[in-house]
Amino acid sequence: MFGFANGLLLALFAAAVWDLGQAWLAQGPGSGRIRRTLGVLWRQDHYLFGGWGASWRPKAGAVCFAVGMASYEVSVAFCNSMARDAWPWVQGVLSPVLDWVTFLCFGAKILFGTRYTWRSLGVAGALYFIARWVYFNCHNIWWIGIAVAVLAAKDLPLDKALRTFLVAGTAAILLVVGLNYGGMLPPAPGLAAERNLYEIRGTYGYGHPNTFGGLVFGLGMAFAMLRARRPRWADPVIVAAVGVFLYKGPACRTAALCCFALAVLLVWCRLRRDKAMPGLAAPLCAAVVPALAAVSFLLPLPMVKNGPWWSDFGPAWIARLDDLLTGRLALVWIAYRLLDVKIAGQVLPEWPALDNSFVFSLYQFGPVMALLLAAVIAAALWGFARRSGRVEVCCLLVMLLYAYMECQSFHLTTNPAALLLAGAVFAQAPRQWAGVYGPSET
Repeated sequence: MFGFANGLLLALFAAAVWDLGQAWLAQGPGSGRIRRTLGVLWRQDHYLFGGWGASWRPKAGAVCFAVGMASYEVSVAFCNSMARDAWPWVQGVLSPVLDWVTFLCFGAKILFGTRYTWRSLGVAGALYFIARWVYFNCHNIWWIGIAVAVLAAKDLPLDKALRTFLVAGTAAILLVVGLNYGGMLPPAPGLAAERNLYEIRGTYGYGHPNTFGGLVFGLGMAFAMLRARRPRWADPVIVAAVGVFLYKGPACRTAALCCFALAVLLVWCRLRRDKAMPGLAAPLCAAVVPALAAVSFLLPLPMVKNGPWWSDFGPAWIARLDDLLTGRLALVWIAYRLLDVKIAGQVLPEWPALDNSFVFSLYQFGPVMALLLAAVIAAALWGFARRSGRVEVCCLLVMLLYAYMECQSFHLTTNPAALLLAGAVFAQAPRQWAGVYGPSET
């Protein structure tokens, strides 16, 4: 995907040059030609590489995006299950094909199915340049995948793409579960490590219960997003039922807790369905981002090593909290002492495992990208609260809760709510954001 990442950047630059040439010719001779040309490009939405096909390019772009979402979900939900160990062609042939379909579809939507001003193109292009730079350093394919998907989501009502994502993901997961119970998939490596005196954590054909839990949580999030227009009383019941399954089946506590939180918030959305959000909601929602970041980075600092084992920490109150968070605070404390911060990210070692997206992004993506991510998420929360997009706000808040306890929040399959960041990434006014059903529906 390094070639694709470079190719997309070069194509965006070529489109800007093409735009400049076409706008320059359209202005004709006369004084102030450069000013008029740049003014038109800066203010007017237009397609890249000319305005041909304006009647069908939006529809084709939406189809490309939906196909990309479906192939991405199948690639992760099927090709990254234990099917990869059962059949070599899954990773050797099917996965690369699906990956290329995904990225080519997203790339086609970005280049040919979206209208831009030079202002929005410049802001998003600069962010993509940094994201690509980070990807070249950290080699995290999920990162470049979610970055390109967010770029492709501009001005696109997400309902059809989310339905496609939901159907493809559910079908892929059910297929893996069926193959697993049919005895056609090998057992997960290290399965014995997931057993203890109190529980047996189901992996359902995946290498780890948290992988399965994250995929199911992503489907629950997509379902909740699709209820943005008219929340029903049945919606929180369905999401809570998913949480119960995640708690009892794979015993994926983070995903289960987030489903329960999302169910509670959906009840609030239903109760306040036809009411505008108060003015203070926007800054309060945006403030959640720096608050959680501060907790992530500062809470492990009082920890003191008081024994030979890696989990021997004090004082007692923080040790109990660390136990509740299954050692996540201790791992951050250890990371502070073992890892260096690189300006544009790095390939992280397998240990310490940083199950906190705020700390994980600092070390894997670097401080520049970590700050930009925080700013974009805060802007998205502020914007959706301003336009009373309750369900979108709730999904973003639950995304942050999940991010506090996991690093899988940078996987599109686990975090489809990341698509809601598109308006903030392109520095659009909230009234222009497409959201789930379009600018005028939420």
